[in-house]
Amino acid sequence: MRILCIGDVVGSAGCRHLRGVLPGVKRLYGVDVCIVNGENAADGNGITPAAAAHILDSGADVITTGNHVYRRREFYETLADSDRILRPGNYPAAAPGRGLCM
Repeated sequence: MRILCIGDVVGSAGCRHLRGVLPGVKRLYGVDVCIVNGENAADGNGITPAAAAHILDSGADVITTGNHVYRRREFYETLADSDRILRPGNYPAAAPGRGLCM
C-alpha cells in the first residue's frame, strides 16, 4: 500500500497548488491513500468548509488538523459531520470531530 502524507496546506494559494499537482502525483506514484494536513487551508489560518471541500475534491482521502482547526466556528459542523476530517488526536472526545477514521 502506498500512502502519501502532505504537510500543511496554507491558504488559497496552497489549495490551488494542491489541486494542480495532487492528481498527477497520485497517478505517477500509484498512491492508494492520501492524507493532507489542512488546519491552515483558509486564508489567515484555520480551515473553512470550502477549503476542506477543495482539498477533498483535489484527491485527498483524509484531512488532518491541529489546534488551528477550532479558529473558525463555521467549521465546527463540518468537522463534526465528516468522517474524512480529523481533529487532533490528543484532544478530548467531547471536542467537535473525530480522532480517527477507517
